[in-house]
Amino acid sequence: MTDYIAPWRKSLQPGSFRSVPFSVKSANTQVGRRVAVHEYPQRDDAFPEDLGQKYDTFTIEAIVIGPDYIKARDALIKVLKQPGAGTLVHPYYGKRTVTLISPARISESPEEGGCAKFSLDFIEAGENTEPAARQDTQDAVETAADTAMSQTAGDFAQNYSLNGAPEFVEVSALDQAKSAMAALESARRSLVPDLSILTDYVAAASGIVGSLNSLIRAPAAFAQSVLGMFGALKALAKSPLYALNSYRGLFDYGSNHANVPKTTPSRLRQSSNQAAMATLVRRAALIEGARVASRAEFETYDQAVATRDDLAARLDDEAAGIVPTDALPHEIADPVYQALTALRVALVRDLTARSIDAPRVTRVTLPATMPALVAAYRIHGDATREDELISRNRRLIRHPGFVPGGEALEIIAR
Repeated sequence: MTDYIAPWRKSLQPGSFRSVPFSVKSANTQVGRRVAVHEYPQRDDAFPEDLGQKYDTFTIEAIVIGPDYIKARDALIKVLKQPGAGTLVHPYYGKRTVTLISPARISESPEEGGCAKFSLDFIEAGENTEPAARQDTQDAVETAADTAMSQTAGDFAQNYSLNGAPEFVEVSALDQAKSAMAALESARRSLVPDLSILTDYVAAASGIVGSLNSLIRAPAAFAQSVLGMFGALKALAKSPLYALNSYRGLFDYGSNHANVPKTTPSRLRQSSNQAAMATLVRRAALIEGARVASRAEFETYDQAVATRDDLAARLDDEAAGIVPTDALPHEIADPVYQALTALRVALVRDLTARSIDAPRVTRVTLPATMPALVAAYRIHGDATREDELISRNRRLIRHPGFVPGGEALEIIAR
């Protein structure tokens, strides 16, 4: 007659941790939920707040035994000391990914020779999803922009001078300074046309304009004053993207200025000053443009990538214009070049990282002409996105009652 074996015994598995086997003397398991109990004055009952499922815990009384038990004991000790989670084969619960949460307690005695007993406490190991460490790419852009601004001011002070210059060079320098301030004012007007709310900004700008006769003779002070106004400009915009559009108008500053003939040392100085002034304004706008781009919230991935690529290309061109075209990047020690390049790298990393999860722009074609309300529901499953559909396709949708079929419509896929 065959001995009867209970079904539950057939389901038992040999115990092991990280493939090192052991016998099990006993096993205790805790399961349940996390509960915070709130007690209140003058109330006889309590409010138990459910905080979610509690991780499973396993307490195992393991034993290794036999004439060669020391080898088995040491093998188990070795894997228990390893970092991170490991696979536990629990006799009753099967394979689990666990972590040892307290030191193993090992007992041996001469009376019970040939065996070692382990008391092991494990918890079920999950994935580390929150909190997750992430580089602050926006802060990296901010730091790189500050460095680029500092190097730009120093470069201007080095390349701009009126020392010993004749009167016509001074007059030209004053005109150039006035032109730069006028360009800055034009950028300001594109943001806030109402001067009544800009008392501090206008006062600062007026102070610079009123002091131009003396400031142009102190290049370092002039550069700091102008760069300070560029930095203050972004605070007037209702969003970083509005500020970026304002700065964008100065990205090509100086490109249409008439070239000064370099026929004499004085003319050469006049030309150098003109170039230095244009470079100061252009770089200041570009650096601040990169700074506000890192703070902008982009509606779509495509918008973020287009901004990233445009600013990166402009920063690259600005840096490339500093050094000979045949110079290798690692050979260039110019601090302005290095600062602009570092800003470009930081900006690309930031906008790339922050645009990954942004909605994409795609295109759909309706089979027939229909009202915008119906089209929005058909495309997005949400009729409230009717206005969004119309605004993105104004060229094709002349009337909200007629969204044309057979035409590629631009939509935001969310």
